Amino acid sequence: VPIPNAVIITKIEGPFTERDRKLWTFLVHAAWDDLLEKRYHEIPVAKIDKLFRNLSCGHDGHKWMWESARRLTRTIVEWEEGPDTDRMQGVSNLMNAKTSKSAQETGILWYEIPALLSEVIKKPFKFSRIRLHFMIGLSGKYAVTLYELLESAVNMKSPMLEVDLSKLRQWLKVPEDKLKRYVDFKRFVLEPALKQINDNPQGAGFSVKMEPLKEGRAVASVRFTMTKTELRLEEE
Repeated sequence: VPIPNAVIITKIEGPFTERDRKLWTFLVHAAWDDLLEKRYHEIPVAKIDKLFRNLSCGHDGHKWMWESARRLTRTIVEWEEGPDTDRMQGVSNLMNAKTSKSAQETGILWYEIPALLSEVIKKPFKFSRIRLHFMIGLSGKYAVTLYELLESAVNMKSPMLEVDLSKLRQWLKVPEDKLKRYVDFKRFVLEPALKQINDNPQGAGFSVKMEPLKEGRAVASVRFTMTKTELRLEEE
């Protein structure tokens, strides 16, 4: 059951890749304390480059960062928030950015997380507890997105996320003409992503179980149940 006033991401559209999503989450965390306090944030390109190189995220020189930033500026997110009696709808691009024309390794990336979106991601429990290094080390866009979704729900009183298959496919950005059968969606999207989380629960901060829910003979939705690690419970 969603918590009152919860933010629900309803759509993400754009050309972003797995590494783009990781970069955006890293940039949000780098600016976390200053979100809504400062309009612009800055970070050395070399710092971004070093982290992603060390975590084996694919490396083709520092110029990847600017191409990634450009795609993120063209990625749109939509959400709903507020009480059920008066839900608000919101839409924003993920970020705005600028750097030197050559994106030199010694240069700076200046970026802006739009204020409306900053208000959403600063809400309690939405992004604040993501294990950044664990997330960046994940392999596959589906694993990254699913981890973020589960992390956003793990601090609920009952750490569970139940979602319709159509909505889950939309959140994970699975192409409409691909993996239409649940058995294929489960095999190629859900199971590999969950395996990465459950293979390293200390890194993720929790383990997760998945249960398909049927309407008639067909699977209509999926329930994820999370269990925090003992170490995380002690830290909290």
